[in-house]
Amino acid sequence: MERLKNITHSVVNSSFENQTLNAGINKAQNWWKNHQNHNISLPIVQDTPPSSSRDDHHSGQLIVTILCAEDLYESRLSMFTASTPVLERPYAIIECNHQRFQTKQADSISTNQNPQWTDDNGPFYFDRINPDFIDHLTIWIQQKDTLHVRKHKQTKTLGMCEVDIRNLIDQEQIWLPLKKDNKPVGQILLQIAFISQEK
Repeated sequence: MERLKNITHSVVNSSFENQTLNAGINKAQNWWKNHQNHNISLPIVQDTPPSSSRDDHHSGQLIVTILCAEDLYESRLSMFTASTPVLERPYAIIECNHQRFQTKQADSISTNQNPQWTDDNGPFYFDRINPDFIDHLTIWIQQKDTLHVRKHKQTKTLGMCEVDIRNLIDQEQIWLPLKKDNKPVGQILLQIAFISQEK
């Protein structure tokens, strides 16, 4: 009788151990099923946070004035028609952080190859600029070409540049190289100021 009790006790214990073991195996299998794909790519954390987070204590106002440009490309036509309005004087478009401004045409006393701006050339105020984030200032020098109006080519770009604003923060004046079709086409002079709006 005592032996029968021992056998019964062993069977009960074995059954309980098997249930416990099976439960552990099931948990392990479920975990493995949920983690089978080891090639799942994690979301990429971007350098630039949403624009709503730009209102922190580092942001400020970037103030830019466009002064002049040098050694711009000058077509043969503009050389022969300097006294006619076939090619108008160059103007500049400047953009940063989804804010865009445009100058008037260059001064009449300057040339198309070396234009100067003293009227409506700034200062242009770019708000909510944070030097801790990646922002770019982009400038295009353009010129209206009345000969090509009918061909839907009213303007042509003489040169453009794009610069990280972090390279401008500590500057007062800076020459920036202009390019067209990945070739150098002169340079442009900017006057810079940055006003920090610390909170």
